[in-house]
Order: sequence, then structure tokens, then C-alpha cells
Amino acid sequence: MPRIFKNEAALTPEYIPSKLPYREEQLKELETYFSGFLENPGSMYPKVILIGRPGSGKTVTSRKFGNYVMQSSKVVRYVHVSCFLNRTLISVLKDVGLQLNIPVPKRGFSTEEMLKILLDVVKEKNIYAIITLDDVFHLVNNSGPHALGTLIRLGEEYVSRGDKYRFGIVLISQDLTFRDQLDRSSQSSLGNAIIRFEPYTKDQIFEILLSRAQEALMDGAYDEEILEMIADVAGVDEWQSNDHRGDARYAIDILWRSAKIAEMRGSDRILPEHVREAIKNTLRGIRSEELRMLPLHEKIFLLAIVRSLMKNPNSPYIPFGTAENEYQILCEQYNEEPRKHTQLWEYLKDLNMKGFVETRTSSKGMRGRTTLISIPSEPLATLEEELRKIIGGELGT
Repeated sequence: MPRIFKNEAALTPEYIPSKLPYREEQLKELETYFSGFLENPGSMYPKVILIGRPGSGKTVTSRKFGNYVMQSSKVVRYVHVSCFLNRTLISVLKDVGLQLNIPVPKRGFSTEEMLKILLDVVKEKNIYAIITLDDVFHLVNNSGPHALGTLIRLGEEYVSRGDKYRFGIVLISQDLTFRDQLDRSSQSSLGNAIIRFEPYTKDQIFEILLSRAQEALMDGAYDEEILEMIADVAGVDEWQSNDHRGDARYAIDILWRSAKIAEMRGSDRILPEHVREAIKNTLRGIRSEELRMLPLHEKIFLLAIVRSLMKNPNSPYIPFGTAENEYQILCEQYNEEPRKHTQLWEYLKDLNMKGFVETRTSSKGMRGRTTLISIPSEPLATLEEELRKIIGGELGT
């Protein structure tokens, strides 16, 4: 089989590249905000917010900063917590504890007890850390603003006990709506140190892809026109904004899928047909792990929405009732007891909040008032296939 990859890991979401094209300025800002804490741990409590669309480089920049922290200080540690995976305060505290090598009880302790364990051990072991809460809006939406407020004030607890500041904090979000939900005291404590990440342009996406391709792919396995083709799909024009473009993660995923397709087809280089097939089979803003985290029946209801939209290709919206009927059919097929109407409403609100679907109220011209549902930014066939695989795996069918 012809070799396409020389370092496939360079095209994975977890990879931290040696260079960060077009994010050097944001990285430098982070280093500057935390310089005092790194030079003199415990002297201050720095707090910074990173905001920008999905795929705008927030996570990779923060992880790159984490490497800088570990190289710059023998004392300060770096902790990166995914609030997509840890949506409750106690789950976040446990993850922080594990990453700081603090013995964390698996069960039987309240949030207050976990806080006390963390406070006591950090002081006892003389630990300093910079904690990043990635996708922090998931924590706020799931557990309420009080949970984040507690974490923000956590860094001040030690000073009130006559100790030094033990933590710095980085919050990552798509926008600032999470901050608006905090009480005034927490907002004041959080401050206004904000680093913004604009969507990547087509030219910037091309440079990012070129950098990743040089690390990941064999010489001759791609050419620049292929990278330009992907950049045209994923990047924004400098003169025109688009809510679903500017996502480097999406572009890198297309390149990875294109390379895998070329490999499976026995080709020694990526061709335009491979890119076209990859684009067709790549979800834009939804990650597979996000789908897996949904409750089983919420996944089934989302699949019902997808199938209802596929059955009505001439309309971008379907009524709630149509999705509900399809859900009943799917439950019968999966041999699952369907959830009640009110529970489906809760699922819809959650799916809308997470950005999986869009909703609006029907116009006056329609008979009665109903909620209309759409999925404007994802290829439906790909989303349907992914959901079927995940649900089938969960049910063992």
C-alpha cells in the first residue's frame, strides 16, 4: 500500500504543533498576563478569558501556553480541564485533583468536602497551578453560574486563610454570555482580561494546512492546490463574514479524511475526488465525542430530527410534531420505551443550547403556532450515519 502519512498524529485535534501560524500574538498575550505569577508564584491571581468561534485556535493556543508554563517554571503546574466532559463542579474538582496528583476519592464526598480536600492538600504540598477551563459555558449551562463563581473565588480562598495565591485561571468560551450570568462579585473578581480569536481567513487556513501537511504527510502525497481547495471550503473571505467558516479544526479534519481516503483507494497522493468525498463525510461544528455524551434518548431524538429533515429535502425546517412522530418510530425499531412529550421538549432545548439544531416559531401564515427545527450547517447523511453507529454501539445492535 502506498504511504501517505509520515506522522498521522499531526492531523489530530490533540496535537500541539511546533508553530502556531497567526496565533503568536494571542500566545504572547497569555504569556504576558501570567508572567508575574510565573516569576513569583503566589504573588497575584491572574485571570484571562479566551473567546472565539469553534476552530479559531483557542484550545491549541492554551495547550501551547501550557507547554510554555511547564518549561518556564519548576514550581507552577498547568492543568487543562474540558468542561464538555466535566459539566459539574465536583467533576471539575476531581479532574483538577487528578492532574495535580492529589488523591481524589471516587465517590461518597460532597462538593464542599472535595473543595476542602483540594484546598488543604494544595497548601500542604505547596502547589501552584494555572487552571484552564475549556468550553466553560458547558459548566455554566449544566450546573449554573454558581459553580463557575465558586471556581473563580477558589484562587482567593488561600489569601483569606493567610496563604498565598495558589492558582491562575484561563476560561475558554465561544462568547461572553457565560460571564453575564455570573453574580456581580464573581464578575468583578474575574475582571476584563480578554483575548479574542478571530475566524481564520482562507489564506490563513491554507498556511495552517501547509504547516500541518509538512509534518504529517509524505513528500509528494499532496500539492498546494489540494490545500487551497480545502481552505476555500473552510476559511472566511476577508471581506465577507460567515458564521460557519473560519474553522481550522474542520479544515484539518478534511485533510486527514482526504489522506485516509487516498490511502484506502491505493493512491500515492491526495486527489480532488478524495477531498470532495472527505468534505461530504465531515461534520462541520459537531464532534463525535459531543454526540456520544448525549443521553441515549436525546441521541435517538436527534436522529429523528435528522431523518425528518432528510424526508423533507425541499424545506429547511420541520415541525416539532414531525420529529416527535419519527422518534416514536425509531423507539419501536430500537425496542426502547419512548420518552414523554415534555421530556422531548427538554431534549430540544438542550440540543439547541449546544448548537446541534436551530429552532424558531412558525410564521403567522401557518396553521397554529409550532416550533420549527433545522440543522443548517451539517451534512445530514453524515450526521445520520454517525448517530446510527453510536446508538447501535450503545444498544449492541
